[in-house]
Amino acid sequence: MHLGIKAKQIGGVTLIVGLAVVALSVLHVTSVARVLLGETWTRGDLLANTIFLRAQDVVSGQADPWAAITADEGLRTILRSGALAPNVTYAAICNVEGVAVAAWDPGLEGRRLAAAGELDDLIRARSLQQLIGIYSSGAATLEVRKPLLLGNEKFGTIRVGVSTLLVRRELNVELGLVGLASLVALVIAIVVSASFARLILRPIHVIRSGLSRLGRGEFDVRLDLPQQDEFGELGSFFNAVSAQLSAERPQPGGSASADAGRNDREAALRSYSRKLVALGRLTAGVAHEVKNPLNAMTIHLELLKQKLSAAGGAGRGRPAGGGAELAAEGFRVDVEPVLEHVRIIGAEIQRLDQVMQGLLKFTRSEDLAPQTLSLAALVNEVVGVIRPECEAAGVNVVVEGVDRLPSITGDPTMLRQALLNLALNARQAMPNGGTLRISATARAKRIDISVEDTGVGIKPEHLGRIFDLYFTTREKGSGIGLSMVFRTVQLHDGEIEVQSTEGRGTTFRISLPQAS
Repeated sequence: MHLGIKAKQIGGVTLIVGLAVVALSVLHVTSVARVLLGETWTRGDLLANTIFLRAQDVVSGQADPWAAITADEGLRTILRSGALAPNVTYAAICNVEGVAVAAWDPGLEGRRLAAAGELDDLIRARSLQQLIGIYSSGAATLEVRKPLLLGNEKFGTIRVGVSTLLVRRELNVELGLVGLASLVALVIAIVVSASFARLILRPIHVIRSGLSRLGRGEFDVRLDLPQQDEFGELGSFFNAVSAQLSAERPQPGGSASADAGRNDREAALRSYSRKLVALGRLTAGVAHEVKNPLNAMTIHLELLKQKLSAAGGAGRGRPAGGGAELAAEGFRVDVEPVLEHVRIIGAEIQRLDQVMQGLLKFTRSEDLAPQTLSLAALVNEVVGVIRPECEAAGVNVVVEGVDRLPSITGDPTMLRQALLNLALNARQAMPNGGTLRISATARAKRIDISVEDTGVGIKPEHLGRIFDLYFTTREKGSGIGLSMVFRTVQLHDGEIEVQSTEGRGTTFRISLPQAS
């Protein structure tokens, strides 16, 4: 299975966070287990010491120490007080054979107590061994032991039993909280890593857009990437290579001077215009020859529809032998399926006519009327047209940097329509509202105009086709608008580029020469 960079980044970050969470969780749980065991041992040891001190006083100077122990009510009171300590299950004084002589439960007296492990051993064990010991079935009850001495000889043992089941129960509660915290941490890690992946990988989409433009034969393509990281260095290298390719493209006569370059651009523009005029004449001729049959077919389809409707009505409403010719044989006429086919044919003829009209509009020869234009006036005029529609759709229109810029030379009608098309496309890309930003900057005898939105963006696989005639991703789009924008920019010796990240927005940047 192929995994993209984004999926790998999210998986890597999630794995690292998951390992860190697991390690911290284990560390926390083992720490809690050590604390709980320590508290349990403290209770058991405190009870054992209290019993020891009382027992030593009782047996001191007695000929029969066991008789003294069994007869002392204070000692029995201390033994019974162990029932109040959490986790303590029994307390007894046993002889060297392990038989209980005195205990808080009289039923234990005279019986040999079952062997049990010592809590001291678990306390001294490593953290993971402590967890294993707590959850081991054989360690359900452990003992805190203290020897009884008569002189220098051991004559009995104080045994305080403690239950690890209560420790396990408290530890299970802690594990539940740790598991919940770990799950929340992993969800946050996935969300944050996905957001960072989208932010970090945005330059890749920008670079891919630039490469697509280079592949279409455009020159002097520039990438606007932040310069603080490796992507910025890659963008600078890309811009240098693009500029070198632009400088090294074949020049008529081998001249590389600025005048020669300007002459070449003008010659290319004149060639482009001549080809466009020739294509327009050819298209107009073809459209004329196609339009007449289309009109005739439309008229005859309408007549056919009327006759079928009349025949169907006659067949349904008159007896055999009268009415329309289709009902003359005495059968009922159902013309609805036929009418449906007629409607479909009519719709397709209408669509074909719209395609021809669009093609005519695209190839029609335009007589440029170049003027010295104020960019601020041009942009403000476009904004005045689109602002009501944007406000109704919850789109905030922002204009930046268009004042006090050098003038440009161009056809005001064509440039106004091109900017309006870009602005309308930007508005339609933000169905849930957003920000439409129109800005401009000056550089190297050119003016860069940017139309930026915060909408749905363009899918990477569509970026290379957005300027193709009739290509559209909208259900009711014509696929002509951006093609007309591209044509207008080309006619004005300009350049256009697009940068888009799906889900974050799109920026169209038009570069036009300053007025000389």
